[in-house]
Amino acid sequence: MTLEVHDHEFVALVGPSGCGKSTLLRLVADLDTATTGAIVVGGRSPVDARHERLCGVVFQDPVLLPWLDVLANVRLPMEVAGGGAAAPADPMALIELVGLGRFAHARTWQLSGGMRQRAAIARALVLRPQILLLDEPFGALDEITRQRMNLELLRIWSERRTAALMVTHSIGEAVFLADRVLVMSPQPGRIVAEEAVPLPRPRAIETFASADFLECVSRVTRRLLGAVEGTPA
Repeated sequence: MTLEVHDHEFVALVGPSGCGKSTLLRLVADLDTATTGAIVVGGRSPVDARHERLCGVVFQDPVLLPWLDVLANVRLPMEVAGGGAAAPADPMALIELVGLGRFAHARTWQLSGGMRQRAAIARALVLRPQILLLDEPFGALDEITRQRMNLELLRIWSERRTAALMVTHSIGEAVFLADRVLVMSPQPGRIVAEEAVPLPRPRAIETFASADFLECVSRVTRRLLGAVEGTPA
């Protein structure tokens, strides 16, 4: 399996359940350890990359602390990192960036699901990571909220310009967000196809109805079905 994500690039990973998409993200983030192969993050091993805080991670569950307000949750990585955090971002500026300025002192249980994910994205960005890892961050949201969050994520990503690697089960979401979509096969998971996304940026809600978007979704769908069925796409 070979995967490369370039600076300022957004890559999406799709594949059948259980093929190893989330495991791959966990390996990059040094939350799991690879038994074979090599992973390099910014020229460093995952362990060194974690120590230097090169990765920010957003999970499907925002994992916010309910007894803290939004600002304290976003600041939490800075407190954990202590003095070792090099020039962290302004937490309040990030809260404004994700559209939660009026809710900085709200408890997280007072927020909607989409708002909690915005807070989780702000928290993942506070230590200025080189790569943002997103593991199905909007999978628990309803379709309208999910599309709205896709637009918000693109806006935030375009302003911060980190690299991004996202796992998703939604082909439409992958095509809308990414510069490239990679397709994984069933176990043992392998990257078996790559589809460049020809959609210009910036992308808007109208993109979802464009002919180029629908054609790219169709191509990725055929590649995914081919991977699952073991036939060429």
